[in-house]
Amino acid sequence: MSAITHTYQSFDDQTIFYYQWKAKESVPFKGIVQVSHGIGEHAGRYKSIAKKLCKQGYEVYANDHRIHGKSSKSNEYLGFYDGEDYFSDAINDMRKLTEIIKKEHPNKKIILLGHSMGSLLSREYATLYGDDLQALILSGTAAFMKGLGSFGLISTEFFSKLNGQHRSNEILKNLFFHQFNKYFKPNRTKVDWISSDEKQVDKFEKDPLRIEDFSLGVFRDILKGTKKVSKLEIFEITPKNLPIYIFSGDKDPVGEMGKGVKKVAKNYKKVGVQDVTLKLYEGGRHEMLHEINRNEVEKDLLKWLNEHIKAKN
Repeated sequence: MSAITHTYQSFDDQTIFYYQWKAKESVPFKGIVQVSHGIGEHAGRYKSIAKKLCKQGYEVYANDHRIHGKSSKSNEYLGFYDGEDYFSDAINDMRKLTEIIKKEHPNKKIILLGHSMGSLLSREYATLYGDDLQALILSGTAAFMKGLGSFGLISTEFFSKLNGQHRSNEILKNLFFHQFNKYFKPNRTKVDWISSDEKQVDKFEKDPLRIEDFSLGVFRDILKGTKKVSKLEIFEITPKNLPIYIFSGDKDPVGEMGKGVKKVAKNYKKVGVQDVTLKLYEGGRHEMLHEINRNEVEKDLLKWLNEHIKAKN
């Protein structure tokens, strides 16, 4: 069940790389899952959950976001962007992939699975193209942190004007990533915060496509996007009949140790979204799909998805 790989030209002629995992032919076809990965990683890291989805009758598509993975011009350009709005451009890339999927599967709706940065993109995507979605699954999502987030926005704006948005900044890199790792001292690696499974952490740290640094404009645009999708008026334009499954670890610093994740779920319910499920895993860190109990996490996700797809079909 190896992935088929393709590329497409996005709205601005940027080449975007994507994976396609075909549904198992011996089981009834259930639906299509489009994956939106997190910052600093790539879509190939979703092979495990993709294969499990395929065995259940789902077809999976996942693109490497621009400047990530194999959508980057080369490893030298990983994390560095010269566009004006990374957040919006990444959403437009996702939309282009949806259009490709719709051509291959006419009249089929999409199940959108987003992790971390990808969950923020997916939340915005649901407000723009919710009618094309059958369900929304959010992993490791976050609310805008007023203290850290506001400081980050002011800092990225300042340094972008001072040094140019295409440059990196060591202070901001520490703010975004080292800040998360401080919760797990003494630190064994720079990315202890992603998982308590040391093998998974080591595998990610050695990944040649892992990104450790980003240009200022990318940080700025992601913070702006996070602030935008955290506003109640954005939650309000999410389709009220869209089933939403949110899962995270209660030791995920991105989700404020569960506080921010609960706020996201609460806001969806507050604006009248009819079917919102929140699952917090005790002791889990940022990447529940790469945690020690990932088999449990995958099983819970598939159970929820199968129940909801069955209910809709």
